[in-house]
Amino acid sequence: MNTRLCLTALILLPLAACGDGHAENASAKAASAPVARRLSSADVVRAEVRPLAAIIPFTGSLNALSSSVISSEVDASVREVRVREGEPVRRGQLLAVLDTEALAQSVEEQSAQLDNSKSRLKLAKVKLDKQRELLGKGFISQIAYDELESDYKVKEGELRAQAAQLARAQRQLADAQVKSPIDGVIYERKINPGEVASRNMKLFSVADLSVLEIAATVPSRLVGQAKVGMSATFNVDGAGQPRHGEVVRINPVAIPGTRSFTLFIRVKNPDGRLKVGQFAKGGVVLQEVKDKVVVPLSSVRDIDGQPWVLVAEKGRLAKRPVTVALRADADRQVAISGVAPGERVVVGELLGSKAGDAVSLPAGRA
Repeated sequence: MNTRLCLTALILLPLAACGDGHAENASAKAASAPVARRLSSADVVRAEVRPLAAIIPFTGSLNALSSSVISSEVDASVREVRVREGEPVRRGQLLAVLDTEALAQSVEEQSAQLDNSKSRLKLAKVKLDKQRELLGKGFISQIAYDELESDYKVKEGELRAQAAQLARAQRQLADAQVKSPIDGVIYERKINPGEVASRNMKLFSVADLSVLEIAATVPSRLVGQAKVGMSATFNVDGAGQPRHGEVVRINPVAIPGTRSFTLFIRVKNPDGRLKVGQFAKGGVVLQEVKDKVVVPLSSVRDIDGQPWVLVAEKGRLAKRPVTVALRADADRQVAISGVAPGERVVVGELLGSKAGDAVSLPAGRA
C-alpha cells in the first residue's frame, strides 16, 4: 500500500512542475507584450481640406470714405428742419429752411440799384456818342471829351459791381434752403426750428455709407509685405460672416510712439450693414490655398528642413514625410500635402513616444 502511494507521488511531481512552467511562460509573454498608449482628444486632430490664407494681421476702425459737414452760409433764424439723425438723404435734398424775408428784401434792393445803374450807363453812352461827333467837328476840346469818356467807364464799373452784389444776395437767398451735397445718411443734427443760425455754424453732418475705409494698423516688421491691391478679410462685432476689402493706400510714415503703420482698406457696403466707427479685426491676404489638407502648425516637425508628421494608423504611430504648401503663422495653421483627408495627425510632442509605438485613439474617434 505504501509502495503504490510513493510511486503515484513520484509520477505527479514532474507533471506539476511542468504545469507551473507553462503558466510562468504565459505570464512572461503577457508582461513583455507592448501596451498601447491611449491618446487624448488634445493629442490628435483629423486632417481636413479647407481654405487657408497667410495674412498680415491688422486692427482698425471703419470710416466713411465720403462725408460732409453742412454749415450755415448766412445769419438767419431757422424756420423748418426736415430730417433727423439716421435718415437717408439724396444729393440736393432739402434739409432745412432758414428765414428768407430779410434776404429777399436784399435781393430786391440790389436788383433795383442794378436797374438804376443800367439807366445811368445808357444815358452816359448817348452823351458820349454825341460828344464824339462834336469832337470830330471841332466844337469841343479833347479834354472835355476825355472827361465824358472817363465818366462813362466809371459807370460801367459801377454796373459790374452792382451786378456782383445782386448775385451775392441771390446766392445768400438760395443758401437759406439748406441742401445735402451728397447721397448718404444724416448722422448729426445741430439745429431746431426757432433757433438762430449764424454764418459758418455747423448744421448737419452727412456720410455716404455705401463705401467705407478701414484705417488698419500693422506692425512695422510686416508692413513691407503689404502691397496696394491686396485683398483683406476682417470681422466686426455682430456682423457674423467675414467681410472683404482691398488695400488702396499705405501711409509711408509710422505712427509716433508705436512705430506701426497705417493701411487704408476700401470696403464696399451696399447693404449698409457696416457702420462708421465699428472696430475691425482681420488680415491682409498674402497667399491663399483652397484645396490642401490643413493641420495645426505644431503638428509638423522640422518644418524648415525636411518636414514630417506623425499619423495614427492601424493602431501604431507612423512617420509621414509631407510638403508644406502654405504656412499661416498668424492662425498657427499649415497647409500640407502627403496626408490624406480624415487621417489622424498627432499634435505637438508625445513625450516618450516614437514612430512604431502602439496607440489607441480617443473614444468615439476610431
